[in-house]
This record gives sequence, C-alpha cells and structure tokens, in this order.
Amino acid sequence: MNKSVKDRTIEFVKYKGITMKSFELKCGLSTGYVTSMRKGFGTDKLNNVLTAFPELNRDWLLYGEGEMLKESKSIPHKVDSGVADKAVESFVPLLPVYAYGGSLNDFATSVNEYDCEKVISPIVGVDFSIQVSGDSMAPEYPNGSRIFIKKINERAFIEWGKTYVLDTCNGTVVKRIIPSEREGYIRCVSINSDPVYAPFEVALADVFGMYKVMLCMSIK
Repeated sequence: MNKSVKDRTIEFVKYKGITMKSFELKCGLSTGYVTSMRKGFGTDKLNNVLTAFPELNRDWLLYGEGEMLKESKSIPHKVDSGVADKAVESFVPLLPVYAYGGSLNDFATSVNEYDCEKVISPIVGVDFSIQVSGDSMAPEYPNGSRIFIKKINERAFIEWGKTYVLDTCNGTVVKRIIPSEREGYIRCVSINSDPVYAPFEVALADVFGMYKVMLCMSIK
C-alpha cells in the first residue's frame, strides 16, 4: 500500500525524535491535526511545516519522491579549526528572537525563515544565527553577541558540558547542558557564577529543538 502524506509526516516526526504535539505546535497546527488529516496539508499549513523544518524534502512529503531530507548543497570542506575560508562562507538566517542568558521567559516565538535577515556565517555546517541577551553566559557569550548554531537530534545524542540554544515552550535560552538526576530532564547551567543565575531543569518533552553553539561573535 502506498504511503499517504499523513504516513510520511508521522515517519518524519519519528525520525526527528519529537512528539507529535511538539511538531504540531512548532508548525502552528492544532493539536491532533496530523492524526485527523485525510488528504494532506493545505498550502498555508504546508508552508508552515516546510518553514519550521527546512531540511524536509517537499517532494518526498507530498509525493514520496526522493529522500526524506534535502541534499546538502554545501561544498565539502575540511576545517580542523572549525573556521572556513571565504570560498565556503554561506548566508544563514538571523532569527529575530533572542537567546536569553537568564531564566526562562514566558513567551513562545514562531519564525518564518523568509522573514529573516540573512547574515554571513564564517563557518560551515551552521543552520541559524541568533543574538544573546543577558549576562548569565558571560564572559564567554556576552550580552549582544551573535552565536551561530546547528540543530541536533537531542533524542539520539547530547554532548554534555557543551553550550546549546534550547527552543522551549517557555522561550529560547542559551545554556551549558549537563545530565539531570530526573529521567526525561536536562539541567541548564550558567557560566556566570552570580547566584542570581541559578541552574534549572527542563523536561525534554518541552524542548522543541536543541541547537549546538558552533561559534560566538561579539562586538568590540
């Protein structure tokens, strides 16, 4: 039996290692939209899905043609230091939201990639750029600095002790991530030792996306 758009959507969600609720919220869909879908996405809903997950191959989703993920158009380039030369510089979206360096903030932000300013990434393998707000990650990631980030599959592997941007149901934060004693949670730690920036924990079920910080650029 040929798979439907609904079947392929469910397959993609399983591949991403996220819940269907997280997928629907990220795409601006109502809860249960995918499971109750009969024919497929309308134009607006399809655009929402492809904007939220730009790596998803449109032809595969709609018609089952090609691979699930788009082929990378970047030129293979080995960079031991992580810094590329001008030949492999690329433009990435600068998200019009802030990665807060304080506590979680009570807001949720939906961003369309085509509304974003494009900035040059000096390194390869970057998905987005975002600006840091707050001092909890200073001095390594000072207030106003621009960080370049790459999405990971947090259900598959997390490099503990590294700095990540978390897209959560309560906002966007940049923190150093360590294991939690509670199952299904991660612990978020600040670099700034000020007691006001105390560690806190986030349930993985409330994390819509996790992005590893690849580079920080601060304005002198």
